[in-house]
Amino acid sequence: MKVTPDQLTIISWVLPHTEATKFENRKQTFYPSERWARARWYGEEVNIKLRKHVVITLKEAGFDGVAPMLSPLWSKKKTLWSESNVSERYGFSSPWSERHAAYTSGLGTFGLCDGLITPKGKAMRCGSVIVNIKIPPTKKLYNDHHAYCLFFSKGTCGKCIQRCPAGAITEKGHNKGKCKKHLQISDNYMKSNFGFEGRFGCGLCQTNVPCESKIPKENDTSCKPLFE
Repeated sequence: MKVTPDQLTIISWVLPHTEATKFENRKQTFYPSERWARARWYGEEVNIKLRKHVVITLKEAGFDGVAPMLSPLWSKKKTLWSESNVSERYGFSSPWSERHAAYTSGLGTFGLCDGLITPKGKAMRCGSVIVNIKIPPTKKLYNDHHAYCLFFSKGTCGKCIQRCPAGAITEKGHNKGKCKKHLQISDNYMKSNFGFEGRFGCGLCQTNVPCESKIPKENDTSCKPLFE
């Protein structure tokens, strides 16, 4: 069945990390905390099941849908960590981005580190499905893709630069190559010290920053305490 873009709707959601997970990762300076790593890996397994559940529920209601991240069309091109998929302009890239879907859906804007700053902050995961249904779009509360980032909108903050242990974030933005190398080091550390397999991320630039759990306000460069 062929459909046109005007017949489709993207349904996007945000799943914030728990306060306990953010609290533990806030204290880290090089590797992610074990709780963060487990939330990143097993939390994404939950997110996968959520995508499937939404698609099945919509199908039962008579609407065809697909989760792009679970589509064979995406997996065949899943070479985010492969040198063959490096864009000259954007570095490592992929055919579908959950963060960009969330941005387009009105859920948040991008920060200096490329993380999505939402009303629940940047320490989160997101997901989406595309469905053959017409739903009025959520009104965007921003006109710029960096609107919620204090560095871009107010010329202040830059806390994520200080948080990055790999030097992958500068005033010029996010260096995906440096970030990738540090993530590989972190993955090996997690496997060696905690004994479970997976890709765990880092998350230091998502925690102990003003946009960790909210949209920061003007001149707001404070962070939550490391110890409570």
